[in-house]
Order: sequence, then C-alpha cells, then structure tokens
Amino acid sequence: MLYFPQLSSGAAGQFPIQKKRTARTIVNQSVQDYEVKLADPGAATTVWQISFAEMNDQELAALEALFEATEGRLTPFTFVDPTDNLLAWSEEQNQAVWQADPLLTLTGNIADPLGGTGAFQVSNAGLATQLLQQSIAAPASLEYCLSVYARSDQSTQVWLVQGSQTNAYTISPEWTRLTSAGQQSSENDSINFGVALFGMQVEAQPAASLYKQTAETGGVYPNARFRDDVMTITTLGPNRNSCEINIINVEYL
Repeated sequence: MLYFPQLSSGAAGQFPIQKKRTARTIVNQSVQDYEVKLADPGAATTVWQISFAEMNDQELAALEALFEATEGRLTPFTFVDPTDNLLAWSEEQNQAVWQADPLLTLTGNIADPLGGTGAFQVSNAGLATQLLQQSIAAPASLEYCLSVYARSDQSTQVWLVQGSQTNAYTISPEWTRLTSAGQQSSENDSINFGVALFGMQVEAQPAASLYKQTAETGGVYPNARFRDDVMTITTLGPNRNSCEINIINVEYL
C-alpha cells in the first residue's frame, strides 16, 4: 500500500494546513426557460495544501520516495487527513461500519458531554469482555491516537483497543476523555479500534485534538493523489528542508 508518510513526531502535517472542498451543481434549463439546480455529490473534490518546514533528511526522503513511487499525479495513495476524525459515523454506533459483539446492547440518544444527545449507552449482558469496534483502511504501522468520552453510574473499567494493543481505564459517573496513543509493529493495510461511548475519534498523530463529529465518511482517503508533477524543495542545511505540496481527492460515484 502506498500511503502518505508521517513526520518523526508522529504528525501527518504542520500548521498552517489549508483544506478546500468543492462540489458540482447540475443545472437543467427547460424550453420554457425554467432552471432546475441539483447538487451532484458524485463529483466532489477535496484539496489539501500542506507546507513543511525544518524537515530532517529522513522525513524528506520518505516524502520524495512516495512522490517517485506515484510518479507525481499518476498513481493514487492513501492519505489520512490530519484535520479530521478517521472514523466514520462517530456518533451512530448502530451503523454497519461498527462491529458489535453479540452480547452488547446499544441505546442511542443519550445526553453527551458537549450538550447534545449523541452519546450511546453500551450494556454488556455477558460475563466475558465484549467489543464494539471499527476497522479503517489505513496502514497499521502509523502512529495513532484513539480517544473517547466515557462515564458510568458505577465505577467500572473499559478497554480501548488499538490493533493488538489494549489499555484498561477506570471510569466514574463524570464524563472523562480517555486517550490511547501508540504505534503497531504491523504491516497490515487496516487496523481496528474499539469501544465507544461518545466522541469516538482516531487521529494519525500522538495526541488527541478537539473532537470532530463524522457521518458516513471519515478522514481516510484511499484514492488521494498529488496535484502536481513537480515538487519544489528548499534545503537550508543538514536536516533543514522545506516544501509545499498539494494533495487532491476527487470523488466519483
């Protein structure tokens, strides 16, 4: 799998990052000169402009290797959006992208810590540990941060699952944001993340940012491309490199 590399810090980009999404509108004009306009969701385009400064030589070599492997604009690669939640349906765990073990009961429309009703109550009717998880089509070898808001009327434990890594946390009646960050020694092209109560979020970086709600798509783009066939690099000295790149993703249904 070709994928956009992370920096040695575990981040996928540096600020400022510009992200622009455009959509097409279809216009049908009748012989009576009436116009009917409809949005065309099958031709949306997302463009990221990412500037890197003070990259070390190893970071630059990884970016150049991807650019050469894709031959500029020719070949797509997987891009994990550094500004977005990588999970889909972050507040609707009843959607098909979520896999729930058979003894779990999910109840929606629960008051959440941000003042809405986007939380889910998760009940385990069995004695064994039950998982609620989602798999994303991104390299398991990247560094990820899994975060979730959790609470329980009784003091109990929940486990955050990231690939083969499992961490236990004790929760209380107060909403608490739990985070689990790390990197797997796996070359798999996908990775699972599990349990969710509210605000389930995965980011390709070593720490959690503000929660971002998602719907049917998350921030993983398996068909992203470089917008340009030339990459301009400025080198100021050993391990001091900078460049600006443009990444584009076009959605066709």
